[in-house]
Amino acid sequence: MSFDTAKYTKNPFIKGDDLQEGEKVVVTIKSAEEVTFPSGDTVPVLEFLELDQKLTLNKTRIKKLVEMLGDDTDAWTGQRIALYQVDVTFQGKTMPGVAVGKAPARAAKVRAAVVEDDVEFAQPTKRKAGSPL
Repeated sequence: MSFDTAKYTKNPFIKGDDLQEGEKVVVTIKSAEEVTFPSGDTVPVLEFLELDQKLTLNKTRIKKLVEMLGDDTDAWTGQRIALYQVDVTFQGKTMPGVAVGKAPARAAKVRAAVVEDDVEFAQPTKRKAGSPL
């Protein structure tokens, strides 16, 4: 009988090594809450819809999130952010860390083209009432 070793060795918190260098991972915030660790430290933590791992928030991450999303952490739920790898110095050593930033704007859906008599016409787009043409 076999088992998935990652289940027992994977860190429940995102670390810099979990992200690919140069890649931004877009996630949706599921919750923002304080967690008390066995050490007695209470730390703010984000949980995401798309990931099993959570992200602990340090002062730098909190400042960036407040800048992007405001200081009402209840309003952060459902907001999309990007996680990416950055170099950080910890105890005199440079290592990969996790930074937060704005999620890229959602890509507009590509409109299908209708082909008639070898001439391409774009599908008409729907407009909201009262919006300019």
